[in-house]
Amino acid sequence: MESTPLDDALTVFAATAPSYGSLGLANHGPMAAEALAHLGREDAIAAWVDHYRKRLEPASPPADRPLSEEDWPGELGNEERFGEWLALFEREVADRPPVAVVGEWAPRLLPGAVGAATHGLIRTAHAVRALAGADTPPRRLELATGLAFWASTYQELPGPPLLIGKEGVPDALADLPYLDEDAPRELLISDMVVQVGDIADEFEQAVASLGWSGGPVQLLDALASGGSLAYLRNADDGGAIGLLHSVTAPMACELLLPWLPVEDRDAALGYVWQAVAALHVAYANDRKSELPERETPSADELVNGALASRDEHAIKITEAALRSFGRTGDPVLLCAAADAGARFAG
Repeated sequence: MESTPLDDALTVFAATAPSYGSLGLANHGPMAAEALAHLGREDAIAAWVDHYRKRLEPASPPADRPLSEEDWPGELGNEERFGEWLALFEREVADRPPVAVVGEWAPRLLPGAVGAATHGLIRTAHAVRALAGADTPPRRLELATGLAFWASTYQELPGPPLLIGKEGVPDALADLPYLDEDAPRELLISDMVVQVGDIADEFEQAVASLGWSGGPVQLLDALASGGSLAYLRNADDGGAIGLLHSVTAPMACELLLPWLPVEDRDAALGYVWQAVAALHVAYANDRKSELPERETPSADELVNGALASRDEHAIKITEAALRSFGRTGDPVLLCAAADAGARFAG
């Protein structure tokens, strides 16, 4: 079978590290390439890969052995063991159907969904959608890499996220606590989220205020709309990248849900809500201002703008926003994606 542009891209990125640079930024290459494929722009993947790969670092040599059944629980969140995590998941996806691997491991990893700014969750979700389209060796390896990145960057938040309250999504987001006034403004999202631990009791109570009786995808769409609104309110004050992930993370969960056992899906929604809530606490200081009127862009305008920007975040939020907008018709989703395409251009 002839290789596809997405498989070619995943082969390129398989030779790169999961993070890069002195700050350890997440490698977005596979996620953005898969988003472009889903947007129907496979023709643009090769050129985008050539542009993006220049910033990346080569993958480390393979680990001598995978983590054992006895070892792995104690190595959650240990980025230095990424190679051994990868060896474990390479063995898993070679020996078992991918849906069985995801169904077993994603529930174990969802309590740490906020780790690395939710990129483990998001990378894994893009990988499962790619595999649903075609089961190829590059896509299986990408699933293993996404799970390994998620496991090695695992980061828990305070309290069990039980959806037992009475508030809807807009009120629950508005009533989240704020970080302390003297909390430092850290460069990395993961370092900002750590500070939620300083207000653990308030955070746990606020997360428990959300109640939901509708369908799971409707909840995820509502979180994406709430994230888009928060993004537009706070992007000029340094919240753009952090709050962008409050849109893409719930949309990633939507892709993952069908791969989870039915009995684990409610817990998945809770953990993704908790992760999104932490991003709002860290970055959504303005929760009330009215937004100026904006013209709603067309889908073609959004996709072309994201491609012109060449920015990985703009590509990802564009795909996620269009997917959610197709169900809800909420224009705030498209306005946030259009802003990202313009803001991150260059």
